[in-house]
Amino acid sequence: MAAGFSLLELMVVVAIIAMISAMASPQLMSLMRENAVFDAADQVRASLGETRRYAIDTGIDYEFRFEVNGATAVVLPSESEQNVNEAGQSTTTDSYIRMLVELPEGMRIRADEDVEMATETLDPERFGQLGGSQLAQKAWATAVLFRFDGTSDDFVFRVSDKEGLTCKVTLRGLTGTSKTGLVYQEDD
Repeated sequence: MAAGFSLLELMVVVAIIAMISAMASPQLMSLMRENAVFDAADQVRASLGETRRYAIDTGIDYEFRFEVNGATAVVLPSESEQNVNEAGQSTTTDSYIRMLVELPEGMRIRADEDVEMATETLDPERFGQLGGSQLAQKAWATAVLFRFDGTSDDFVFRVSDKEGLTCKVTLRGLTGTSKTGLVYQEDD
């Protein structure tokens, strides 16, 4: 007599697996959304660290600016290059570093709840090689300044998705360091 599984036994096992998958799916999707928000916030934190490093390495102050309620941030020097020709190109090999940060689709950067942010547009030349014409059309938040001695402004950023999942990135001014917090559901 041949040993094996009957069709009924296989169908019962498949049905049990399907039920377990259906119960675990919402939790898994929630964890994936939380991870996406945390990763975007950690991208902001890493960019803040790079901004601090640029300020220390170059000996000039750097700015971190974000598009108000948008997904774009830029790292810009606080002063323009010296020794530039009429075309705006540096005549030395040392041009200041600029960085463009774009969060994944559906994410946005904002200031903490109690902070009123002034907005401004920036001159296209400020963006250097980043593509200033498109970036100059955006509304930028007031700069968060990183000084060449490693200090910065105290600031709290909120990175959120469309459904209100939020993660805070806290910048400590005295040391210029930042940390990423836990993901939570923001009440609107």
